[in-house]
Amino acid sequence: MSHFWNLWAVTCIVIFLLLMVSIIIKYWRKNHEANASKSLATFDGIDENDAPPPKILFVGYFIAFCLAVGFLVLYPGLGNWQGLVDWQQSDDKLSSPVTSLDEQFAKVTDTSLTHLADNKAITDSGRILFQTHCAACHRDNAQGQKHFPNLIDNDWLYGGTDEAILHSIEKGRNGAMAGYNEILNDDEIAKLSYFLASLNQRHTDVPPVKVELGKHLFTQYCSACHGDGSVANPEIGVPILSDDIWLHGGSIEEIQHSIRFGLNNVMPAFASQLTHNEILAIGAMLTRDRLDQDIKLAGLDSDAIQRGEYLAHAGDCVACHSAEGGEPFAGGLPFVTPFGTVYSTNITPHASEGIGQYNYQDFKAALVDGKGRHGYLYPAMPYTSYQYVKEQDMQDMWQYLQSITAVARRNNDNSMLFPSNIRLGLFGWNVVFMDTSPLSYDVPAQIKESVQEVEKWQQGKYLVAGLGHCSECHSPRNLAQAIISDRIFQGNIIDGWNAPDITANELYIDGWDTDVLSDFLHTGHSDKGTAFAGMADVVKNSLSLMSRDDVEAMAYYLIQGDNNNFIDPEAKVLKAKGFDESAYNTDIYSVYQQTCGACHGEDGKGRDPIAPALLNNGIIMHRDPFNTIAVAVRGLAPTYLVEDKNFMPMASFEDVLSDQKLAELITFVRYHLGARDIVVSAEDVKQVRETLEKAGFAGGVHTTPDMYDLRDRNINIK
Repeated sequence: MSHFWNLWAVTCIVIFLLLMVSIIIKYWRKNHEANASKSLATFDGIDENDAPPPKILFVGYFIAFCLAVGFLVLYPGLGNWQGLVDWQQSDDKLSSPVTSLDEQFAKVTDTSLTHLADNKAITDSGRILFQTHCAACHRDNAQGQKHFPNLIDNDWLYGGTDEAILHSIEKGRNGAMAGYNEILNDDEIAKLSYFLASLNQRHTDVPPVKVELGKHLFTQYCSACHGDGSVANPEIGVPILSDDIWLHGGSIEEIQHSIRFGLNNVMPAFASQLTHNEILAIGAMLTRDRLDQDIKLAGLDSDAIQRGEYLAHAGDCVACHSAEGGEPFAGGLPFVTPFGTVYSTNITPHASEGIGQYNYQDFKAALVDGKGRHGYLYPAMPYTSYQYVKEQDMQDMWQYLQSITAVARRNNDNSMLFPSNIRLGLFGWNVVFMDTSPLSYDVPAQIKESVQEVEKWQQGKYLVAGLGHCSECHSPRNLAQAIISDRIFQGNIIDGWNAPDITANELYIDGWDTDVLSDFLHTGHSDKGTAFAGMADVVKNSLSLMSRDDVEAMAYYLIQGDNNNFIDPEAKVLKAKGFDESAYNTDIYSVYQQTCGACHGEDGKGRDPIAPALLNNGIIMHRDPFNTIAVAVRGLAPTYLVEDKNFMPMASFEDVLSDQKLAELITFVRYHLGARDIVVSAEDVKQVRETLEKAGFAGGVHTTPDMYDLRDRNINIK
């Protein structure tokens, strides 16, 4: 800078500072003349008074001027003055990079990606390049999204060698799969999807014969490229189909879409946009992140993971955190409430779509306090029960959830009504309705004599109250959807079914014992009937995967009872005698024979493997006839829990019997086969039928039992 301009800059700065100081001094001296009672002007009826500025304002100005003068003495700012500390612009590392990428590579002799991954300068450069050129598709965290693969795992369509990775970036990739929409019909495509889901042990509610037929179709149309589905072909980018990594979505619906319309994967080539060193830097960055991920997974305790997997099954996490036919733990299951619909979330370790950025404390806060990283959770998440889970069990579950495959499925947006959509209000819900007192494992005095195995009872209580959270479904709720604690286990309507009363008193009256209830919980089949609907899912995803000892402990606890859940001293066990001669000679028995007898037997004792027994069936004997009516109105699909015990589908009888005739039939069956003498009226049937019809659950005899899969899920059924 010339002498003139140097003098000009210094003069202007000094004058400006002196001017500002003089203005502040002027107002400081006039400060005592201010009159807070004097009105200077009025705007919209509001007076602007002549109040003095606070003294702290002047103190702040004084400190600021001192700092400004100190800066101009120490650092450049007054023309050519360099400052006492002799600071240079080149000292600012942010504004002047130390070296270029080519200079960084000039010092490198080994350009293998593993070696480069240890060079922080190169991986930092690679990360900047990745954000510019790759993150739009593969996300900032490189874990990908639907249609764009995870780049920090060890599953690479075209191989994970250095050569293959660099080729993918430099030359690009183009993989295609033909669509079969014109070759296969919808039923064949469905069967193919069921077989593909079965390759990674995904349970689908379809008969095994459909899976077997899907296998034949796979052999005929797909094996030329995919083999048996268990081996990848990196030469042409053919994926493994037996693992749980699905690039284009792994739900049944998404698998069928891929089969129907085919795929055209295109990874653009970057040879013309990036230099070889830049491509190496991106490869080094991906390798660094992959190695870090491998280290993280290797650091997990394998024993804790195994225990955590068992506990996650016991907690039935996959059932709620998986959409119908969707990928496990990827969320998307709707919970329809009086206040709107809330969807379960992705709890896989994907950084942006799941809980990959959670630490253990975040996980624990969500699990037991209902507090997520982005707000309080809706009590559809049973944190009111999970609060009883032991610390070590929570840690093991956390280890397991970190070990599962990251799924890039985005969470659904909840559609909650105002003010329910304001998350902060849920804190108030917790304060008012959440009982945070510790769980007592003391056996109540009323049942001490009958509880012979105290440890078994205590273990059962821990599993039922905490991980099993049975009360969340089987207990009535108040208007705020909080469990009514003094009516625990007394039943509740969920998704058009009655999660029945399972109090000790009801179980005792209906003739359940520990062995029979254990059979039911563990296999879904027992002498008292078969699990269906939501309970079948609980058995499938949770109880069947637990040890027999733990299931028996749960059954023992439920049979024995607890506080607010005792057996009435006057209660008597029902003894169903079956049809007698007088029953066989009635007109209503003829109706039974025409509608029920062909499958359930003329004596109501069932026909394997067609239909279960109605005699002594837990639902038939239950005091509430809701489920008996609902089964007749809406039909029932098989659960396919145990292959040799899969019963036939039951069609709806809504278009076959009038409300009056159905009421008479149910009353007749419940009296003779369930020892219940309470009359079911036509009005009872009408109320249930209209409730189910409103939600699209009910249909005619010619519809399939799964007709309600396409129902309006925004309708709340109590």
